[in-house]
Amino acid sequence: MKKLLLFAYLLSVIAFYGYSQNLSLSNLAGPIAPNTIIIQPGTPDSTDMTTFIYVKNIGTRAINVFCKKSELSLMDSIQLTMCWANGCYPPSTTVSPNAQLIEPGQTIMDFSGHYSRSDGKNLKSGESVVRWVFFTENDINDSASVTIKYTSFPLGVEETMANQGVLSNSIPNPANEKATFSYTIASGSDGSFVVRNLVGSTMQTISLQPSNGKITLATADLADGIYFCSLLVKGKVAVTKKMVVRH
Repeated sequence: MKKLLLFAYLLSVIAFYGYSQNLSLSNLAGPIAPNTIIIQPGTPDSTDMTTFIYVKNIGTRAINVFCKKSELSLMDSIQLTMCWANGCYPPSTTVSPNAQLIEPGQTIMDFSGHYSRSDGKNLKSGESVVRWVFFTENDINDSASVTIKYTSFPLGVEETMANQGVLSNSIPNPANEKATFSYTIASGSDGSFVVRNLVGSTMQTISLQPSNGKITLATADLADGIYFCSLLVKGKVAVTKKMVVRH
């Protein structure tokens, strides 16, 4: 009897997980693995950070898919809006009122999440954490999600890391084959140089020697666009510079 119950339980688990594999997510950087946390950097000279997520139906039947936002941690005066299923909705909307029909094997690329200040002013330095969840009409557990850390910081030295590090602007900017930076790190501190794209994916990380020196960054394999280059001292962002790559 116990064996039969165990067998039935295993079948139910297999059926549940088999049914719950109808959605997958990706973005400009490629597939998004389950439970992924993406850092999306921005600067206070901008008024909006936009997240683009592609939603694919990897099942064998057409499904209607809703979008839900979960504001895990939100800075004061920040608002989040979503565009999904041929509509854009106000910040008060948590679940999209409309569902998007996705055929088997089809990828929908028209989702965008918009992170901005409610007063329309430039972003302040700080971080907010939001989870975007996509789920099917008939089963909320049949879902895929991604957590976004919207991190805005000034271009220059962070107040809490003043005098810990200095990073020059990229030379040249825009860059084609390579870009050169000069840096200075406080004595006795360890440092690194991190390059992220607009969706927060780390493209390159370079360990730095204390004191000062130059960084030569190969950009030939980077796609055209804007990148954020950060000098980290003791694991914290001390300076960030914006770099443009144009081939």
